[in-house]
Amino acid sequence: MSNSPVQVILNTNDFIQAWDRNPGGSNKDFFEGSDLEFVGHKKNIHDQLDNIKSAQIKNKFAPVSYAKVVLRQSALAKSHRPTSQLFKKDVAPVIGAGNLGELFVELTPQSIDKIHLKVDRAELETRYKDVNGKQKVNPSVYRSEVGAIDEILPYTESDKRKFSIKQGLDWLKNPRSGGAYVVELFDSPPPKKDWDTLPNYKLLLFKSFIEGLKEFGNGLYASRFFEGLESAYIYGIKLEKTEDSPIIKLSSSSSSAGKLEQNEIDLSIDRHTNLLKFLGEHPLVKKINLPPLVTKSNSTISSKIGNDFKIPEINQTQVYPKICIVDGGVSDVYGDWIEARWGLLSPSDKDEDHGTFIAGLTIIGQALNGNDICKEADGCKIIDLDLLPKTGKYSAYYTKPLEFFNELEDAVKVLKDETGVRVFNFSLNFEEHASTSGYSLPAQILDRIADENDIIFIMSAGNTIATATRKEWPEDHFEALKILASTRDDTIKTPAESSRNISVTALNPPGVQGTVPYALSNYSCRGPGLKAGLKPDLAHIGGSGTKDPNSGHGLFSLNSSGKIIDGCGTSYAAPNVGKTIASIDNEIEGSVSRETLIGLAIHHAILPSSLQDKKLRSVAKDLIGFGVPSGSETILEGDPSAITLVFANRIINRHKMSFRFSWPSSLVKDGKCTGQAKLTIVSTPNFDYKYGTEFVRVNIDGFLRQQDKNGNYKGRLKAIYTPENGNSSLYEKDQIQHSFKWSPVKVYEKTFPKGVGPTTDWSLDVEYLARDGARIPQNGIPFTAILTISDPNKKEPVFNDMRQTLQSLGVNTVDIKTATRVVPRV
Repeated sequence: MSNSPVQVILNTNDFIQAWDRNPGGSNKDFFEGSDLEFVGHKKNIHDQLDNIKSAQIKNKFAPVSYAKVVLRQSALAKSHRPTSQLFKKDVAPVIGAGNLGELFVELTPQSIDKIHLKVDRAELETRYKDVNGKQKVNPSVYRSEVGAIDEILPYTESDKRKFSIKQGLDWLKNPRSGGAYVVELFDSPPPKKDWDTLPNYKLLLFKSFIEGLKEFGNGLYASRFFEGLESAYIYGIKLEKTEDSPIIKLSSSSSSAGKLEQNEIDLSIDRHTNLLKFLGEHPLVKKINLPPLVTKSNSTISSKIGNDFKIPEINQTQVYPKICIVDGGVSDVYGDWIEARWGLLSPSDKDEDHGTFIAGLTIIGQALNGNDICKEADGCKIIDLDLLPKTGKYSAYYTKPLEFFNELEDAVKVLKDETGVRVFNFSLNFEEHASTSGYSLPAQILDRIADENDIIFIMSAGNTIATATRKEWPEDHFEALKILASTRDDTIKTPAESSRNISVTALNPPGVQGTVPYALSNYSCRGPGLKAGLKPDLAHIGGSGTKDPNSGHGLFSLNSSGKIIDGCGTSYAAPNVGKTIASIDNEIEGSVSRETLIGLAIHHAILPSSLQDKKLRSVAKDLIGFGVPSGSETILEGDPSAITLVFANRIINRHKMSFRFSWPSSLVKDGKCTGQAKLTIVSTPNFDYKYGTEFVRVNIDGFLRQQDKNGNYKGRLKAIYTPENGNSSLYEKDQIQHSFKWSPVKVYEKTFPKGVGPTTDWSLDVEYLARDGARIPQNGIPFTAILTISDPNKKEPVFNDMRQTLQSLGVNTVDIKTATRVVPRV
């Protein structure tokens, strides 16, 4: 065993320093030298504002509406947004966002008049100023902001709903739907006691909405799904067959109304037609969606049943990792390995095969599959969170929209308190109507549950339906690209896009005839997810979709009767990732931050050989994310030819972390720094789902910089998967796609075979960028930065060299396994 463990920097507070970020560049003229075109553009903006104002005056509900301000591609950066003059907070505030470069603003006839005056102040000709004898473009802020806008559009009924009335009724017939439309509002009505504080137009807006709902009479039920600073304003609205008066609870969550008796859903086409018409016309309504339906991932279990397997006994002197399995139940064949059960489902309503297979991979995975597939030592305490009843029994347990999540949240809180479990295997997916788009409601809820309870959901990326299964991955990489290009309907399933949690795709196991080992399994869904980070995050062996005559799917576990069976599915890839993270958590004393647990797994992930070819660089990230995690022992113990440093702290307003150090002397050759460096940043920034694809409100970033001969520091790392000939620094969309901008997880690396110079002085910097209008929370944003410096040839004593260097600089380090004895945050 190596004696080069991961080192935690204890005195990270010593490296937090005041920082005044450069506010950005000067005003940009988006119509430089195109003055005639700008004249036409300016007139179009005036006309678009007038059209919106005319519709507001005629609106029967309230003289206020919301509009889409679409920005030019070159104006997506924070410094170019038209919010310092045109759409100011006190005039026409930005209240949300949609797709990239699409802002939602609140407008009244009076605010439109004020914006007209600002637009008028934009000069019609390109302005210049003399700078050191050269003419430099010098537009006013008004011309710059007007030019940044592509168009201003009214927000209409077609923006709100993408399904037909018939499609809606067919969907709501399913008892798993709860019978309610999922309605998002632009703003949330405050309690009635505070209505006297509202401006008249806002009072009319809220009042007309509530009174309009009441007009639908008996059986109308409306309540908010959940609340919180990060929550969008999302409500469930449904029609029931009852004589009860309308129930409208717009300022309290649905859990407060959880004791209401469930009534039969009213599927009258006339009532639904009128309800959808009202919601489509009312300016307060932003989106009308159909509810997601919880489903068990369609994994495959072989019909070929093997022998009984003797479950090993627990070693009472050993402390085992713990995983909670959220599923339809786990069989009692595992005996004392099951530490706790939630016990929601009656025995006759359980379908335990799926959960039992998952549990077996964590308890006896190595014994059944070997350590090439299951890298962690056998043994794992199981917490059985039985939430999903078998087919046909869902409505016996859940009668209200999204009630499944209320039960999940209650269970997570109780089970974590009682058992200390922090890793939750969530191999359930949600079926969404084809009309639903954007960051899903289930992902939002799982984000919040994970954040509030300091846990991690390990989620399957989902399996394709049978008709969308791809051909087996070929040895020829060009043929592989052709297969990917020709396949549709294989995008990751909800809620695998969850940005606070980990999603996992499936790879083929070794030893299955007719398949490429460690290639993407032919049933595994793939990314990309939304433009807010890399999804999936990781990959692992999930079994082959093609069966071998001898080994079947090539991945083995037990069924609910304790018999050995084989199977495949992303559901069966997730628990191996969960086992590694749970093992890391188990090996480290005390409480480890979510950021560090996630960071260690991702930082030490590797690309399988089947996906390392340069031809696959552009697609590999969407197939396996950051790669396949190493085993926990490899992660924590390290190697003498490398050192891994962990910095766990918080970013606070107007501060950054800056850690100056010298490159390990054994890697300095002829005055130049050689070796390899890898940097992973994991943070928990503010989320605000009202802002669509821009819901991540603060970007935490890390840089490894080397001092040049002029005393300046130059960045030396590139984001993994950066195109070799691409320039990812030009536009916001390129930085999002290639450099992880706005992603809570970032990985950078670089190898220096010829060495880089001219000094051995380096700096690890962690900095932030807040979106327009966003603020750093008072208690800061937690982050973990993990830096590994290594010798690719595994010869030089990098660990000892760097340890000595750090000690000479007064930097306090300790083995990560015992770090919580000394510092509260690891």
